Amino acid sequence: MDRLHAVERRLSVNKQIETDNLACDTFKAQRLVCDHVAAIDGIQNIDVKNKQLLSSCLNARHKYHAFLEDQKKEQAKAASAGKRKAVNDEVHQLKKRKKDLEADKESLLTSAHEYAEKTEKQHSITFIAKSNAMRKAAKDKDSELKAVDQQLTDKLLQLSNC
Repeated sequence: MDRLHAVERRLSVNKQIETDNLACDTFKAQRLVCDHVAAIDGIQNIDVKNKQLLSSCLNARHKYHAFLEDQKKEQAKAASAGKRKAVNDEVHQLKKRKKDLEADKESLLTSAHEYAEKTEKQHSITFIAKSNAMRKAAKDKDSELKAVDQQLTDKLLQLSNC
């Protein structure tokens, strides 16, 4: 019967100790402490002058501080990786934009040349106006392309500094 009560008491202690935010290592440590206190028949029987106990507590404190430092390093590393990924995504988008602008510029210049050739063949001024409009649009795309190229250079520099 005493054994049954001991098991019930242990389950009761387990329920008090268990919480949702308790880490596995912390839970194991608390279980060890509770089991030891139960084995020596109460907290009053703990020898607080025991050198092994004191060195164990000191060692645990050092391990805890090392654990906190490791967590800070991991968080900083994760933040750096997230920042690097964001910059890398921006670089990818700028490269795509640059490629699209180059394709648009080439298409506009090709169309301008075609209109210029039509002007020569048909002697119509409307085609030269269209050709000039295409060249002007290509020039605008070229200035936009230079701006994107500068942004890309800046982002690549920022990426290398991450």
